[in-house]
Amino acid sequence: MTGTLIADKLEELYKLGKRDEDIEPIVAYLGGKPFGRIEDGDTVIFCCRRGEREIQLTEAFVMEDFEKFRVKRFKDLEFVTLVKYDERFKNVKVAFDFPPLKNTLSEVISQNDLKQLHMAESEKYAHVTFFFNGRRRTPFPNETDVLVESPSFEDLSKIPELSIYELVEVLTTEIKRKEYDFILVNFANADVIGHLPDMEPKVECVKHLSKALERAVKTALSNDYAVLITADHGLIELGMKSLNPPVPNLGHTTNPVPFFLILPDDKIAFKKSGRISNVAPTVLKLMGLEKPDEMIESLLLEKPTRSYRVILIIMDGWGIGPKDERNPIYIAKPKFWCELIEKYEHGELSASGEDVGLLKGRPGNSEAGHMNLGAGRVVIQDEVIIERSLKEGTFAERKVFVEAFKRVLRKNKKLHLISMLSTKSSHGTIDYPIALVEKAKSMGIKDIFIHVIFNRHGVENMKASELLRILSEKVERYEGVYIVTGVGRKWALDRDKRYDRTKIAYNALVYGKGIKVSVDRNSSR
Repeated sequence: MTGTLIADKLEELYKLGKRDEDIEPIVAYLGGKPFGRIEDGDTVIFCCRRGEREIQLTEAFVMEDFEKFRVKRFKDLEFVTLVKYDERFKNVKVAFDFPPLKNTLSEVISQNDLKQLHMAESEKYAHVTFFFNGRRRTPFPNETDVLVESPSFEDLSKIPELSIYELVEVLTTEIKRKEYDFILVNFANADVIGHLPDMEPKVECVKHLSKALERAVKTALSNDYAVLITADHGLIELGMKSLNPPVPNLGHTTNPVPFFLILPDDKIAFKKSGRISNVAPTVLKLMGLEKPDEMIESLLLEKPTRSYRVILIIMDGWGIGPKDERNPIYIAKPKFWCELIEKYEHGELSASGEDVGLLKGRPGNSEAGHMNLGAGRVVIQDEVIIERSLKEGTFAERKVFVEAFKRVLRKNKKLHLISMLSTKSSHGTIDYPIALVEKAKSMGIKDIFIHVIFNRHGVENMKASELLRILSEKVERYEGVYIVTGVGRKWALDRDKRYDRTKIAYNALVYGKGIKVSVDRNSSR
């Protein structure tokens, strides 16, 4: 099986200290030539949902004016995506098309001719724009979006502050101008650094965030802004799953997230529990605006004495964790954060599972978190609808997939499936290619080539090599099905305009550039 040969190569790379997400492309070669590459006339199905990390690689295949690096100009390539990645992709067919949400917080503010500012590092720019605005890629009227570049440094453990101080410098300047009625800002550090295995950078990250938060909050209050502080999901608050034996936590949690509501001149009673979707109607009530019928109730227990400008600070990945040495926040005891806890009333909001439209018991994520925060209602997430279709047996029966398979048969060309190698990633799971292979084979398609993307190391509770063997066993039992490419998400799913990374993934898929693994056709038996 070709998949097991790639898994063997992965095991060799682990011994050299390589991590799944950083693995450069591993490419199958047959008779000294790249095997199973994407060619003109073929059909490609990108089996990943979410959309923001998939854009750059998709651009390289489908945008006629793409010039970030040299690409092959396909004349007859069919490209299908699981969900809609970008409105610009006019020639891409979409299997599950989820329309933008109506009457989100940003839209209501815009409808009232008020100005708003959305800010984030590049790591989280899509979240304060596309996801917060309910799957809308273009800003609303009177909305200004500001991106502060995240560091391009390879080892982020050395710079746990990321670009937080540059972000806060721009933020405080804009606050003092008092031009915006609503400001949304995302502090990305806890989610980015929280995925690392070592505790020291996590503790340092918490300290930096507390310092940045202090400057932002004090500047906002002194300039007559109401301040709301919360998070989109938990992560940083559980640095270690256990201390003895030491087991680092690398994944998001189901923990609740904090909620602070601080007025510059008054106090106001608010509920101490709820969902993060309660935040948007709370913002509108503070601004003196009517909430739309689609939104749930606010957290306020009384009417504000006046209307306010509002700043919403999202501490990305900052949950409420155990009060022990597993928690970097507990270890750091950050000065300003501790002052907030002691001085101001605060609550806890649910940010996971069914409370944010995910599957029951599922940890929260940045996409669901920001969408719920901006929508002011529980938004059923893509994964729930797709998972339901898998259980009902309708996933691979969708018209877009069936028509794509018919095209492959008609043209007598190849079918390619690009998939996340995961059992639980918010980008997708191996269940998608498994279902598509079964349907395609039942329709008589001869050659199917699978290209997998390795997830973050350790997140899956098993290595990519182990998952690859599982997938291989499921799909390569069929004649003519080959797993021919494996590549770390660092290269295939960059979202920060680092097209030099995207180029590496593209060149593997199209030209076969990468770490060679020699196979023969009998390897798939």
